[in-house]
Amino acid sequence: MKSLFIIAVAFLLMHADPQVIVAKTDQVITVFGNCGSCKKAIEKAAKSVEGVESATWDKKKKTLSVQFDEAKTSLDLIEKAIIAVGYDTEHMRAEDAVYDTLHSCCKYDRKPQ
Repeated sequence: MKSLFIIAVAFLLMHADPQVIVAKTDQVITVFGNCGSCKKAIEKAAKSVEGVESATWDKKKKTLSVQFDEAKTSLDLIEKAIIAVGYDTEHMRAEDAVYDTLHSCCKYDRKPQ
């Protein structure tokens, strides 16, 4: 009976869908911005990172909800993609030169360094 159980488990593991075993995580981080253009840019930057399944920025709350495959990327890499397009996160600050290229409606009040 025990060997039958082991064979059944082995069979299931061999035929398991690899996508079911993926380690996905959901995270929410603060990302500063103001408008619909910010939303598009922030979400596009996050989604450009390999392994990001979804990214939704809430303009009112200034939060990005992101779902990603931990085997392919990290929150650190996602935040780096966001600051690369000019938006500060709760953990990282965009370079001033990049922030300065944002449209005037996208320039949020930045916290001092």
